[in-house]
Amino acid sequence: MKLALLRGLTGVVAATAICTLGYAGEQPAPEPGKGGGDAVPTASKGEAALKEASAAGKHLCLFLYSEDNEATREARKSLEAILAKLADVAQYVAVNKDAPEEKALVAKYRLQAAPTPLILVVAPNGVVTQACLGQNLSEEELRAGIASPAKQKVLKALQDKKLVLVCAYDKKVPADGPAMKGINEFRADARYAALTEVVRVDPTDAAEAGFLKYLGIDPQDPNSNGVTVMLAPPRSLLKRFNGVVTKDGLLGALTSAGSG
Repeated sequence: MKLALLRGLTGVVAATAICTLGYAGEQPAPEPGKGGGDAVPTASKGEAALKEASAAGKHLCLFLYSEDNEATREARKSLEAILAKLADVAQYVAVNKDAPEEKALVAKYRLQAAPTPLILVVAPNGVVTQACLGQNLSEEELRAGIASPAKQKVLKALQDKKLVLVCAYDKKVPADGPAMKGINEFRADARYAALTEVVRVDPTDAAEAGFLKYLGIDPQDPNSNGVTVMLAPPRSLLKRFNGVVTKDGLLGALTSAGSG
């Protein structure tokens, strides 16, 4: 179960590492000559597309390129063919990585020295869920970047370097009830409050079935209602709790992880 989780989560938690690994400390690529003196760059096409996709509740596939050559055209053609099947959940935009108006966008995702063509999948909440090189693009890989609402929250929290408690409790379990008492006490502790994110997932929610499987939770299993999974950045599965979890139990999992 742990390996399945790591394959499903850690690849996307560190998605931008595909782009930045090996480039730490290098300076951004110089901008191409602008010409026209001090002309003000036009608005960022990429940033505008991100806002539009977010407002529509869709993922955005950022297709970044440096040269309009055969490799770029082939990768873009492949991406468009795949996205034709995902029009209900994803949009896309092609962006010249070296364009002056995209400098802030490139810096935001630390892509200054990233190889191109490159595809970044960004969820509506702004979290990067997938990154892949154009020549390696596959439908399976792209679909893996389409994250459910709960998965988006978890990935965002992990990328923000927070501890995450994923609680598989159906809607009948009150947020302030006995089942959540230990979790609420842990989250209220001043030592962990700002560094902890609690994400509830309804085991009966069909939209979260794939994410639950990543966590090793079978939605068809009646025992899946009442499971808590503790995750730590960047990619650690610390503990799985079945049934009611106490604050001491959560602290114990942290202590064990720290001593291990």
